[in-house]
Amino acid sequence: MDFLMNHPALLYAYFGTFGSIGTILFVLVARSWLEYQAVAAPGQRSALRWSMAGYMFLFFGAWFACGIGGPPGNLLRPDSAAQNLLAGTGAAILSMLFSVPGWACVLVGQRKLLKEAMAQRSPDRRAA
Repeated sequence: MDFLMNHPALLYAYFGTFGSIGTILFVLVARSWLEYQAVAAPGQRSALRWSMAGYMFLFFGAWFACGIGGPPGNLLRPDSAAQNLLAGTGAAILSMLFSVPGWACVLVGQRKLLKEAMAQRSPDRRAA
């Protein structure tokens, strides 16, 4: 770990590379979601919207989490002069602020998908 701390360019390349890959993957997930939304059964569309909202919040939460160790917080830097505790704390708060609703939206989407699957499985369970 000392090697990375003594070579901050590698740390920035790490965050930049994986941040870019994460952005590309999120765009691909959103594109797949749009395609699936177009062909999904009407009962599944609400669940898909909730799930995509959750994924969006989770992406934002992960993006802000990068600001804890990297810029603007720089709390992974060994040089205390480069560290910005206020920015790192703000990034941590925003990360949690986005992550919790993200998981909640994914949960609602999963529950709606389960309810739809159970309704299609048996006519007896439509009332449940």
